[in-house]
Amino acid sequence: MAIGKSISEGDHEFDTIVAVAHPHPHEDIEKCWVVAPCGMCRELISDYGINTNVILSYNGELVKCNVMELLPEKYTSEVE
Repeated sequence: MAIGKSISEGDHEFDTIVAVAHPHPHEDIEKCWVVAPCGMCRELISDYGINTNVILSYNGELVKCNVMELLPEKYTSEVE
């Protein structure tokens, strides 16, 4: 997972991030495509920056949104 590697190398703030799927070797597909990040990735991205933008595919178009739009009511240990 690229974001985990990036964090382990010392990067702790992200402006914009995109998740990309690639075909398995047995699949007859020659290109990668943009996907929405999974729930664990959404949590990880938001842990390192609630202002991080995420690019994803929506109705055949690439769109950019804030990670918190993908993770409403995120758990936090902060008292309101």
